[in-house]
Amino acid sequence: MSPMRRRRKLAAAIVVAASTGLAGAAGTLPALAVSTGTLYVDNSAGNCADHGPGSQAQPFCTVQAGVDAAQPGWTVSVGFGKGEYPEQVTVHSSGAAGRPIVVKGQKKRGDAPVVGVISGLATPATAHGFLLDGVHDVTVQGFYLSQTAAEAVLVKDSSGVTVDSNEIVIAGWGNNAQGSAKAVPGGNPAIRLTGSSSGVTVSRNAVGGGEGGGIAVDAGVTGTVITTNAVTAAGRATEGVGYGIGVTDAPGTVVTGNTVASSGAAGIALLGHSDHAVVENNVVADSYSRSSAAEAAELSVSPEAATGTKSDYNSVYPTGKGAAYRWAGTAYQQPGDLKGATGQGSHDLREAPKFLLDGSANSSVTPTAASGATDSADADAPGELTTDLYGHPRVDDPQVDNTGAGAVGYHDRGAVELAAFSRLSLDFTPYKGPYPLAVTVTATAERNWPLATTYTYDFGDGSGLQTSTEARVQHVYQKPGSYLISVTASGADPNTAISTTGMVPLTVDEPGDLVPDLRVSKDDRQNGGGPLGYVADLSRSTSPWYFSGYQVDFGDGSPVEQNNNFLHHTYQRPGDYTVTATLKDQGGRTATAQQTVHVGYGQLGFTPIAPQRVLDTRLPGMTGNSRRLGPGESITVYVPTAPGHPHGDAAVLNVTAVNPSQSGYLSVYPAGTDRPATSNVNFTAGQTVPNLVTVPTGQGDAVTVYNFSGSTDVVVDAMGYYQADTGSRFTPLAPARLLDTRATSPVGPDGTTSIQVRGNAGVPADATAAVLNLTSTDSDAGGYLTAYASGTARPGTSNLNFGPRQTVANQVVVPIGADGKVTVYNHTGHTHVVADVFGYYSPSGSLFTPVPPTRLVDTRQSSALGAGSVLKVDTGLPAGATGAVLNVTDTASTAAGYLTVWADGAARPGTSNVNFAAGKTVPNHVTTPLGANGAFDVYNFTGRSQVVADLFGYFAK
Repeated sequence: MSPMRRRRKLAAAIVVAASTGLAGAAGTLPALAVSTGTLYVDNSAGNCADHGPGSQAQPFCTVQAGVDAAQPGWTVSVGFGKGEYPEQVTVHSSGAAGRPIVVKGQKKRGDAPVVGVISGLATPATAHGFLLDGVHDVTVQGFYLSQTAAEAVLVKDSSGVTVDSNEIVIAGWGNNAQGSAKAVPGGNPAIRLTGSSSGVTVSRNAVGGGEGGGIAVDAGVTGTVITTNAVTAAGRATEGVGYGIGVTDAPGTVVTGNTVASSGAAGIALLGHSDHAVVENNVVADSYSRSSAAEAAELSVSPEAATGTKSDYNSVYPTGKGAAYRWAGTAYQQPGDLKGATGQGSHDLREAPKFLLDGSANSSVTPTAASGATDSADADAPGELTTDLYGHPRVDDPQVDNTGAGAVGYHDRGAVELAAFSRLSLDFTPYKGPYPLAVTVTATAERNWPLATTYTYDFGDGSGLQTSTEARVQHVYQKPGSYLISVTASGADPNTAISTTGMVPLTVDEPGDLVPDLRVSKDDRQNGGGPLGYVADLSRSTSPWYFSGYQVDFGDGSPVEQNNNFLHHTYQRPGDYTVTATLKDQGGRTATAQQTVHVGYGQLGFTPIAPQRVLDTRLPGMTGNSRRLGPGESITVYVPTAPGHPHGDAAVLNVTAVNPSQSGYLSVYPAGTDRPATSNVNFTAGQTVPNLVTVPTGQGDAVTVYNFSGSTDVVVDAMGYYQADTGSRFTPLAPARLLDTRATSPVGPDGTTSIQVRGNAGVPADATAAVLNLTSTDSDAGGYLTAYASGTARPGTSNLNFGPRQTVANQVVVPIGADGKVTVYNHTGHTHVVADVFGYYSPSGSLFTPVPPTRLVDTRQSSALGAGSVLKVDTGLPAGATGAVLNVTDTASTAAGYLTVWADGAARPGTSNVNFAAGKTVPNHVTTPLGANGAFDVYNFTGRSQVVADLFGYFAK
């Protein structure tokens, strides 16, 4: 898990870039002697070594190595590094009086280094973040500890230890390895002091979500100071598990200046013989009702712990059935009741805090307005610090009476002081430009009370500080560089000061021109643009100013795209286009660049797949399209590919119109493009008509099926796909008949027949798939045929649907079995089957280039094709084209018959492509060889017929 996912920022309302976070100021903590040296840890350093010197030049890789090498008075400086140190740090070494070992995390952009092994990977030996066992005079400061299986920090049999300014989230939940030697039980607090520990200080930590509570002090521990911590959502309040701060049989404990919110059976609990304690200046509040546990309350003190204990200047806020206090076994709801009965809490308040009680771990406890807790704490209380959770000094709110005690009467209760400024932000314009560059800097301060404000600006260029009462100033930069701008806002009291730094540096460049750099290329298919997707990249354009506008005209009449230097675009059709980019910069300059781009599909190889149904509108919920297609409606269908080939450039589909309500047609075309004026499946009312379709894919690797009129169900079966740089090549053949059962016997119901393909009619031994024209004739019942590779499981798809006594043809592209055969299955009744081969796919041959559906001929615009007549059709394809993929339609025929398609200049074969009855409109997919002149011929057997031929692509070497 990344450190950013483990990290949950403490949501303080005061935003201070230069001083944000949990600070290390000591307040009233003992001052440290000058350290005698510093050891460095940084696991992002390429030369880090745990057996090295631990210097800045060659730091240690692990925190453990630095701690092991430390001597009294030394600091172990832990850099942010990779952000995470997945280790339990066990402190073995001790400091000395006045010369502690300090283990200190160094922040990067406000984030502290993460230490600890996440619970799911932890073992008993790695269950903590820090373990201090039998040591003295050690400080652990400035770390982020999250999701440790046991306590994030465990201090055992140690003295003179300080745990300061750390952030702890979700600790102590165990590792879910019950019954294993690696098991770590849950129910642990975030911080625990145990054994014979003494003189331990826990200060300025943000603790959230410890399963067994926030901070726990165990029996036998003495002289503990728990001060200025924020404890949120620790333990399980509604179940009576844990405490925000729980002290058990630990006399003399000081609990001062903490904020405890929505935590445990009690916010603060002194249990057992925790007598002679001090509990002052705390804010304890809840967002939900506590459990019915005996000690449930905001502040709970056992009968034994009440002896010699002082409690005052606290603010409490219970909800539901929870008590404000439970003192020596008796519940009290009001401070006055507690005072009257015990003499305690003379200056206590019962009030809602001025921060959001949302019940979440490490939620903000920063007050957003003045309250009774403002300027009302006992500044002389034991353990009270001169700075708050964030290291901010105490400040006097002039609008609030100072009702606190001690030498300074304006300390606030709780862990966070209400500051004069709730927020300070800084912005500047422009962010970039050539020198001399005039920059306007604007400071925005949000105040908790009115005060005259002075701003001190540091422009980062060595020009010195500028002090002003204006929130907006201007500065001129005279040389190139990268500059961080900062500002400090302050009232008359210097303790009100707040600082921040700009989120990004100012860039000052040498003077120079605006130079556009346009590069248009094929887009990554992952972006969903389809095979005609392109990208215009302007990211290499240069200017000493920031760019203020981008406009790209892709040259195809589509709307101009703008406001991005990396623009994706899908062309509707192949062609040559001039792309024009216009750039503007903040210096008011404009420049253009152009590039001519050839847009095309390229040459593609074919990969057959086991037939797969991808759409059936008759089935509820299939692909989300369980509805008949109405007039003028369309459905977009994703085209599947084989594993390892994520994007097909063109698809081979069997598309069937089922039970249409009236005559019409279906058009299939690339998704996201304009609908062409061509058709793929023509039908009359009540017919079930299939047709093979070869079509380029579009946006999202999908195709769109459009219904012209009436309503119809639609079935789409995927048979294969074309893709660049992979797949088989096509070789056209002079059409030849491989099977005609009329010479033997029909195929019966649920019966099959085999076709020997390899070694027949010129199909070689290495052919992977064949292009067949499959015809059903003289059937005695309606049904369908399915063609598939011999020796494989029959798919749940169909290739040819027919009615009784119909003669129906459809082209199929079918894989060839290991035995060189193709199997044809007949579903019901008896039917004769005719199979003609038109070509095959193998490692050698021609590659396929799709084209947008294009109408080549429509005799309805001239004259019908008579009986025995031949129509020559020029394709206009490039020289070298060996074959074409067509949709050939017969319509308005005066007699039943058939059409034959073959290469111009070759002898007419004894095969058929389109079989039709009189007056019907019948289409068929045709893959045909081309003559040397790029033309093909169409022969009409009998009667007069109108012929339509649409081009969908071609083959070339």
